[in-house]
Amino acid sequence: MNRTVRKAVLVILTFLAFSPLRSGSLNYLPDGITIPLKRAGRLFIIEATIEGQNGNFIFDTGASNLVLNQTYFRKRSQPRTTSGGITGDQAIVGSAHVDRLEIGNLVLRNIKADVTNLGHIENRRGIKILGLIGMNLLKNQEMLIDFRNQSLQFFPVNRRGEPLGTSKKEWPPDDLTWKVVQRNGIMFINAKVGGKKLDFCLDTGAESNVLCSSCRKDILKTVTITRRTSLTGIGGQDIEVLYGLMNDFSIAESAFEPMQAIITSLAALSEAYGYPVDGVLGYDFFEKNRIRINLPKKEIGIIFHKTTGL
Repeated sequence: MNRTVRKAVLVILTFLAFSPLRSGSLNYLPDGITIPLKRAGRLFIIEATIEGQNGNFIFDTGASNLVLNQTYFRKRSQPRTTSGGITGDQAIVGSAHVDRLEIGNLVLRNIKADVTNLGHIENRRGIKILGLIGMNLLKNQEMLIDFRNQSLQFFPVNRRGEPLGTSKKEWPPDDLTWKVVQRNGIMFINAKVGGKKLDFCLDTGAESNVLCSSCRKDILKTVTITRRTSLTGIGGQDIEVLYGLMNDFSIAESAFEPMQAIITSLAALSEAYGYPVDGVLGYDFFEKNRIRINLPKKEIGIIFHKTTGL
């Protein structure tokens, strides 16, 4: 894989790798907004309008920027590079320029986007997908991700992470506040499994948590294996992976309830991100908690659903 390829997406248990592109300008709403989420299986969908065309986009913090489905944007695409997936498949990735993207009342202008085939997602979920909304498009916002109640809330912040608006955020206090860092446009958090520190990327587009099969044996022994399953790549190639419960997961010494996870190699994802990835926190992590993210402050807040009565 080309070493300039630095961005990756985990969707439908499939890795695609893309290079980072600069996002455009954003029209801020000082009082913040709430955007509804729709579910498509274990994926969460945002409705957005791209240059007059309204449709479904996957909310995907595992992608750096905007990714468009070449089925609908083929004429806009300029071939750029080849990317590799976790199963060894290859995909041609192009680039395109987008003048205007509307997400609720948020308006983004002059965006550079990746373009690739997302047909495997549409075929599996039976829903038309125009693309993926990546994290860098929303990095100047403090956000509350509430998968269980199917909503996203955004408030604009300055470079220090302080709110720009005058309205009060009616968010519950964090049960746990911890550090989050960005590496090559991807969010990472340090957590522990079996008492050992691991680096997890935060990926709302991942249908499952993932733990690297190359982790130490004493870490893998904490996972209760329940079955074997197949991982399908972008070209249709399948590999067999282990599926089970990650029992001994903690952040800042706070223990979490057991979460489902896949055990498989993350070598391709690590190469794509340009950083060693020990695991991925996806649907099973976000569904159990409300997650507040403030990137300028390098801060993540976790609000446990079980303590908020939801």
